[in-house]
Amino acid sequence: MDGQPGQEGMPGPDGPPGEVSQQALDDAISTTSTNSNGVTELARVISDPPTQADVQAIADKLDELIGVLRRV
Repeated sequence: MDGQPGQEGMPGPDGPPGEVSQQALDDAISTTSTNSNGVTELARVISDPPTQADVQAIADKLDELIGVLRRV
């Protein structure tokens, strides 16, 4: 060999998924649920058809929930 890199071959198959213990799964679920408890329900009756204010309230609540879940 002359030390020059050759062509890259085709990628191999994906390996098996890693093991997750039941305790690790339970802990992850528990933490996520606890952190989202501070987000109150929307508690709003949506009109038919929805108004801009209805849609904005949903978007704001979704943003609040995403923000809380990302802090996990």
